[in-house]
Parts: sequence; C-alpha cells; structure tokens
Amino acid sequence: MSSQSPLRPTEIITRLRARFGQDVVQADEVHGHAVLTVTPERYHAMCVFLRDDRDLDCDYIDFLTAVDFTPKGRGFEVVTHVYSTRRNHHARLKVECDAEHPRCATVSDVWPGANWFERETAELFGIEFEGHPHLVKLVLPEQFEGHPLRKDFALMSREAKPWPGAVEGEEIDE
Repeated sequence: MSSQSPLRPTEIITRLRARFGQDVVQADEVHGHAVLTVTPERYHAMCVFLRDDRDLDCDYIDFLTAVDFTPKGRGFEVVTHVYSTRRNHHARLKVECDAEHPRCATVSDVWPGANWFERETAELFGIEFEGHPHLVKLVLPEQFEGHPLRKDFALMSREAKPWPGAVEGEEIDE
C-alpha cells in the first residue's frame, strides 16, 4: 500500500500548468486520469518533472504509442501514459507530430522502459524519436518496408481483388 494518497487529476493538471504554462495546450480528466496535450518543445521536460517532482513521483511508464490522425487532416500523436507506484495516480501526455516527417523527443533517458515502446512506435508508425540511443527494428523483419499501423499503409486485406470463386447461389456447370 502506498504511503501517500494519490493526487487527483485536477491537482496533477494544476501542477503541470503552474510549471509549464502555455506549453500545456489542453488538459482534461478522462476515466480518473489527467490527460494533457503538450507542446513538443517541452514534452521531455514535462516527463522529467512528472518523474522527479516529489508529489507527482511518476516512476513507471505504463505505455507509449501513437495515433494516426492523417485521414482527419492532422498528423500523428504520441501518447505516453505514466504512473506513480508510490502514490497510485496516473498521467497521460499527448504530443502532436507532423504528418510528413513525424518526430518526437525520446524519453528513454527518463524511463528506460520507454526504449522498446519507442522502437515499436518508430517501426510501426514511422515516428522518429530524437535522441533515442538505438532506434532499430523490434518486431518486423529487416527487409520489411513501410509502417503498417499508418492509415495509408496498403494491407493486402484492404486491396480490392476480384473474387476467384463462383457467386453464392449460382450453379456450377460441369
């Protein structure tokens, strides 16, 4: 059991806004978690603050991934969810990235567990994590080309192909 009670999402948001001001672009409480959209320029510093501030104490990265919003006229969004194992509260940061050349600062130096999350996200979405120590493929074969979680990636199941068999209900002449 944690020795201190968790901060409410509004308290986490207030602390980040007090420290980073306009670099917190948007903030909401979603399912009991503080969810903040932050500027790319201050994302890394916010992650360090979430980890090092005694009251926030977010010592664990739960996940890091991305969302492709290009069909909606936007770019990509890197989503980082962190947790305090001692305080039992959560925070989620979202960073918008360019559609053409998506990039985001690495946080693998803040939480070593981010290393593989960033490698996977780079591989599947094509987002470059600047400053990452070893951004190489993690799950796909080396010869694989493209980024399969991008909306514009042509999956074989999405390709329209003529049906090779008979139409259902038609008789087959022998």
